[in-house]
Amino acid sequence: MLPTKLRYNPGRIRAIVYAVLVHALVIGLAVIGFRWSMAPATDKVVQAVVVSEPPDRKPDAADMRAQQEQEARDKAEAEKRREAELKKTQEEERLRQAVEHKKKAVEEKEKQKRAAEQERKDETKRRQKSAEQSLQEQLAAEEKARQAAARAARAGTEIDKYRYLIKQRVTRSWNRPVGVSKGLTCDVLVRLTQGGEVLSVTVVRSSGNALFDRSVEYAVYKAAPLPLPEDPTLFDNFREIKFLFNPEE
Repeated sequence: MLPTKLRYNPGRIRAIVYAVLVHALVIGLAVIGFRWSMAPATDKVVQAVVVSEPPDRKPDAADMRAQQEQEARDKAEAEKRREAELKKTQEEERLRQAVEHKKKAVEEKEKQKRAAEQERKDETKRRQKSAEQSLQEQLAAEEKARQAAARAARAGTEIDKYRYLIKQRVTRSWNRPVGVSKGLTCDVLVRLTQGGEVLSVTVVRSSGNALFDRSVEYAVYKAAPLPLPEDPTLFDNFREIKFLFNPEE
């Protein structure tokens, strides 16, 4: 069965509209009264909203320029600080190197000074040692010369002594030949062994009388062994001995 179709009723519609308007008026009055009662709190809220900036507000061109300028200033300040730190570091390094260089220079100077002082001491010691050595050598040479002179003096005395003894031995062994006059002399060179044996006899300066000369040679051989010093170091003085034979002495 189909529902019954509502019929158009103008009076009823007007009643509905009036009712809606009345309700709207009541609601409006209520809202106004509420706003009136909350006016101080609203003012405070409005003030707070005005002071604080919404967090989601997009920066404008001025803010961007200000931010860029601030960033530029911060960058410049950072660059200045970096340059200042770098300069400070470089200056500290320069000072450190200068101090190190000066320290090394002082150490090198001290080292050279010590080396020079040591060299001076060594040179003084060398000179003292050289002087002492020279003095010792001089004293040794003087002592050696003194001893040599003493030996030479003794040797000379011994040589003269044994030359005289040899001449005496030869003279005692000599016999004057018959018919030979007195006053004849000759120089004789005799070569001897270490035992005093005669190796050879040579008349190096003749008396002018051959018989006299031969008698002298015979007397030398006859007198052997001839007397020699006991000191063997003096034998070189008697390997060959030359003397004047004069039977009248």
